[in-house]
Amino acid sequence: MKKKTKKALVITGLSLTAAYTGLSILAKHSRAKQEQDPDLKEQQYENAGTRISTKEKTFYEKYGKRAIDVCLSFGGLIVLAPVYGLISLAIVVDDPGPVLFTQKRVGENKTYFMLHKFRSMKMSTPHDVPTHMLENPDQYITRVGKFLRKYSLDELPQIWDIFVGNITTVGPRPALWNQKDLIAQRDLYAANDVKPGLTGWAQVNGRDELEIDVKASLDGEYTRALQKNSISGLCMDIKCFFKTISSVLAHDGVVEGGTGTLSSQYDQIGFKDEVKVNFKKKRKVLITGKDSYIGTSFEKYAYKKYQENFEIDTLDMKNPKWKDYDFSKYDTIFHVAGIAHADIDSINEEEKKLYYDINCDLALECAKKAKNEGVKQFIFMSSMIVYGQNSSCKEKVYITRTTKPSPTNFYGDSKWQADKKIRELMNKQFQVVTIRPPMIYGKGSKGNYPLLAKLAQKSFILPDFDNQRSILYIDNLCELVAQIILVQKGGIFFPQNKEYVSTTQIMKQVAKVHNHKVIVSKTLKPSVFLSSLVPGKVGKLVNKAFGNCVYDKALSIYPGLDYQVVDFESSIQLTEGK
Repeated sequence: MKKKTKKALVITGLSLTAAYTGLSILAKHSRAKQEQDPDLKEQQYENAGTRISTKEKTFYEKYGKRAIDVCLSFGGLIVLAPVYGLISLAIVVDDPGPVLFTQKRVGENKTYFMLHKFRSMKMSTPHDVPTHMLENPDQYITRVGKFLRKYSLDELPQIWDIFVGNITTVGPRPALWNQKDLIAQRDLYAANDVKPGLTGWAQVNGRDELEIDVKASLDGEYTRALQKNSISGLCMDIKCFFKTISSVLAHDGVVEGGTGTLSSQYDQIGFKDEVKVNFKKKRKVLITGKDSYIGTSFEKYAYKKYQENFEIDTLDMKNPKWKDYDFSKYDTIFHVAGIAHADIDSINEEEKKLYYDINCDLALECAKKAKNEGVKQFIFMSSMIVYGQNSSCKEKVYITRTTKPSPTNFYGDSKWQADKKIRELMNKQFQVVTIRPPMIYGKGSKGNYPLLAKLAQKSFILPDFDNQRSILYIDNLCELVAQIILVQKGGIFFPQNKEYVSTTQIMKQVAKVHNHKVIVSKTLKPSVFLSSLVPGKVGKLVNKAFGNCVYDKALSIYPGLDYQVVDFESSIQLTEGK
């Protein structure tokens, strides 16, 4: 028994010695790298648009996170010392060479630093190449490395990087210096402005399985939460920390040699690759839905601007004989037939069924007919409503790539059911386009805009309420549809104007076009907010009119397409002008 105890003490002692030696080498190695490469101190990532964040940090981001980092990392270095020693020994035995692996990474505000990991790849592996870019990456991973990666143990030396302040415990994972696409995408969300971390929101929501734009979007969600206020930042960090523990135990999300296995062609945002619109192409288009505002507007717009490109017919879907109509002679079916939302509180069960019959069943039947008859492209007009009737004065509803549709009424659900089912029909021969627009407005439009315009012309005083809305001018929608038809590929689209606007901006601009003088008063702002809290119809109407609901602008940018041809002020002039 004494011999076993002595043996255990010797092994533990050797492990602690090895770990202490390893940490000492790590510290010296880190300083040496810094001295050899002075650019690591201040050099910024030039090719992705260098930018130093001017946003003032919250108390938690500035002081709280660092205090937590120092305490956790110091404790971790001490407690895990034996583990460091054993892992180091296993690495050397399996594949002789350095225990640690270093890479130049991009830190806060895109400054460079050296990140440390336990080496999990063979000595013959190309340096500074992401695993997913290697051909057959499994051939380079050591036996010990596979185990380390499976349980994320290769990341343990980064506790030292946390201790010295290069990274933090929770934050966007630091990108390689040559991952230009990821860094550029993160710039869209200001995710390069915060310190990178050992784990992050993207890591606990898919890790290697996520496409680059999805990772960047999730990093953006984390950044917004961190910069919102100290409580929000702390809560997000706690959530990430505990989700990391459960993800590591389940070893979820690690896919060597690839990214994006969670996404599919059915959930593709925009086109898969950048496109070039051929404006000399000719297309035959059938609009299914006679006398609809969108269909009629597109036909007029297309014949005015694209007279040489399109031959357009319209089909009345109320007539049962539409089923006998020949779809095979058309390149694209543009399906706009549907029932728009009304006062949902005053609709009976029979009328609800009609919504599903037309918005879902009719659309799906039309799509199946188009596919069976060899049509190459089907465009379905969905709606922002699939994300719920969640416009609110109290908080900003910000829809990103990772926001899941969650309809809150039968109108939204009827659109969502059709949205899902039609996209399932897509294949290489049958391209499906789903368009989820926000509020559409223009001359002759129906819905919420005419009510706001009428109110703006009758009011003498307006509340200075700074909400934000995504809206879409009809010509911008028509331009997008025209270019999509010319490209003839599929995907999900979230078109909106370039500018977010407030309800006050819309009404003020309408009044200006009509030479109607109005006073914009901040004193009315509290009354709008208080009215939004009133139960029943009053609160619903105020939240609907002055609520916040926007699409992430990155969702509405499609490389190769230029559809935002009319700015906000001009669009109101064109809508209200006689």
